[in-house]
Amino acid sequence: MAHHILFVYAHPDDETFSCGGTIARYAERPDVRISLYCATRGEAGSPGTPPLCRQDELGAFRARELESAAGILGIDHVLIRDYGDKKLKRMPEGSLSDDIEGVIHASKPDAVITFPPHGISGHPDHQAVQKATFQAIHRVDPDAKIRFYYTVIPESTASSASPVHRTPDHEVTTRIDVTPYRQTMMEALQQHRTQHVSIKRVFPGVLAGKWERLRTTEYFQAVRPADSIPLTELL
Repeated sequence: MAHHILFVYAHPDDETFSCGGTIARYAERPDVRISLYCATRGEAGSPGTPPLCRQDELGAFRARELESAAGILGIDHVLIRDYGDKKLKRMPEGSLSDDIEGVIHASKPDAVITFPPHGISGHPDHQAVQKATFQAIHRVDPDAKIRFYYTVIPESTASSASPVHRTPDHEVTTRIDVTPYRQTMMEALQQHRTQHVSIKRVFPGVLAGKWERLRTTEYFQAVRPADSIPLTELL
């Protein structure tokens, strides 16, 4: 039986920063299809130091970076919206969740993965995507047949380079071994060239090809499991 996993994030690079190893791991399985919904083109971010493009070109540039990273990770379908970077919390009430609901209804995923409520980094767009996805999945799937997860960083593994917001260890339900996929993660991160400053800070050595330093485990919190789930699998 074929399975479908939908990842819902705010900006190009969120997918690789959050769980690139997990995406690559499941994309390798012939029975799993991977989709990515990205709410913005990241046009309000940095074009790099020195700039790789003009600020008004950044959205299109980062969309291309995302397509390249998605190809490396093995994502089957990328849906990039243009809702406005750093503007998601100011969107009309319900408009983002309505769109995500439509995607869930049409694509019929077995599992949906997004940010936790704090957004990991605390970015307002991350928080808006979490809220919208939470609302959408509850409307389209009131019986909780779709598995719903947050990408998280446990308190016990957080380092000085980790985002501000961590998740208590007892709330972490699922641990995915991504050791064999670290080189793939590195190659995907390297596609987000405009974001090299953030990559250097969060993933030291990656831009120099040192994939061995990347994390070996990615963590998730099951919000709406439809049945018992092994601690090492999302499906």
